[in-house]
Amino acid sequence: MRMLEGIYPATVTPFGDDGMFSPQLMAKIIRYQLDAGVDGFFLCGGTGEGLLLSREERESLLEFVLTEVSGQVGVIAHVGAYQTAETLALARHASEAGANAIAALPPGWFYRPDHLGLVQYYTAIHEASSVPLLMYNLPQRTGIEVTVELFEELMALPRIIGMKDSTGDIEGLSRFLKIGTPTIFEGEDTAVLEALKAGAAGGVGATYNMMPDRFVKLYREFKDGHLDAAQDTQAKITECLVAALPNVDTIAATKQVVNWLGLECGYGRTPNRILTEDEQTRMRTGLERVGFFD
Repeated sequence: MRMLEGIYPATVTPFGDDGMFSPQLMAKIIRYQLDAGVDGFFLCGGTGEGLLLSREERESLLEFVLTEVSGQVGVIAHVGAYQTAETLALARHASEAGANAIAALPPGWFYRPDHLGLVQYYTAIHEASSVPLLMYNLPQRTGIEVTVELFEELMALPRIIGMKDSTGDIEGLSRFLKIGTPTIFEGEDTAVLEALKAGAAGGVGATYNMMPDRFVKLYREFKDGHLDAAQDTQAKITECLVAALPNVDTIAATKQVVNWLGLECGYGRTPNRILTEDEQTRMRTGLERVGFFD
């Protein structure tokens, strides 16, 4: 539990020339983020394209990262999948492989389970694994919102410890934080500081891949009580994000910047796409304007 706080990159999954997960490229990305001082890794989430990987790829990726990390920091494995049976298999594997925790998106997209369906879904994952479980609130993608009522009911299960909340709604986050003593990670990268001030345990974000050192700096400043410095760091992070991500796909943009940093990671797996030359030019120009590469 002590590891489940702080800065957790939603780590990209690097693909080699053959389009498959590359352990060699992942090793460099993991080392880069460890050197930046991150507190852990969030694997196979949306940014990690977990829903586009086979179960075998996800299991192999998790095992590789656990070996690379070797207990230095925490590892959270996202196990959500389109089929519940696949989710449960991934949950069991993550537990047996040594992940510190698991997380799972609700099974939304086309089929929209109601309150009872979601209770049954998360209860089944809870029973399939022996490690802490985080719910995952991303209604803008799944079409399903984790309500306060659902959160409170599921928090009664001993290994459901909290949630990754990517709504960016700090007022809503505060309501969740009043239910017991949950572990909540902020998933909106422009709202990390406000979430920490509200009581969040840390953050999980896509753009941590681009600038892990800046998010680590923000977290350390907050923990040390240097709120003015933390506010300045959050403002600089937000400035970079506004420059980098205007009307472009987050995964495509994140992978492009990681490649520009000299950390080869390939590009998104279909149906994700590569940014057009015009998009790359606008993004590069915006990042240079705010001194991102300095």
